[in-house]
Amino acid sequence: MTPLGLTLFAIGWLVGIYIFNSAIARSLKKIQPARALLYVSTVAMLGVFGEIFVDTVYAHFFHTPLWRYNTLPIHHAYTSSYAVVLWGAYGFHLYLLHDSLGKWSISKQRHLALIFAAEALVLEALVEITSKLFLGEYLYYYYPNGLWHISAFQNFPFYLICGFLIVKTIKRFSADPAYFTFINGWLTVMLVFFL
Repeated sequence: MTPLGLTLFAIGWLVGIYIFNSAIARSLKKIQPARALLYVSTVAMLGVFGEIFVDTVYAHFFHTPLWRYNTLPIHHAYTSSYAVVLWGAYGFHLYLLHDSLGKWSISKQRHLALIFAAEALVLEALVEITSKLFLGEYLYYYYPNGLWHISAFQNFPFYLICGFLIVKTIKRFSADPAYFTFINGWLTVMLVFFL
């Protein structure tokens, strides 16, 4: 996979996410940059740290990792330098979606976390399928075969917990989005490039 291919793949997903969420809202979504960056940076930071934590724990108890990254792997291939982009794109989706869900009075943390967990399984499978189609190979590989190695049901509890963490964290970080976007970015850069 070339850097240009990965960049175009990410841009394609961002455009697709925007179009999908605009279709749900039945109008073009307006983007508030500070709030959008807060979602993108928070989800990217929690996602990358969470992947390392979950796969480390899973490997400890089951003597095999749950997944491995094939593209730009770091930290025993439990995550990837490119995972920041993938999680960030999902953060952009959540930013757009939460606005729509709020208008439909879906705002309870447990409902948002459940939506996050279900969506994450579907979206990561779609990312895998499209990466194979457009880039010629998979970005990651799941060892369990329940979902054909493109996702895993074992991830659902992690995604549920991650959903709660993201909802609570963004709610608290909304008080000062610029500051927390900077902190999220700094922590993510430290983990990806220096640890």
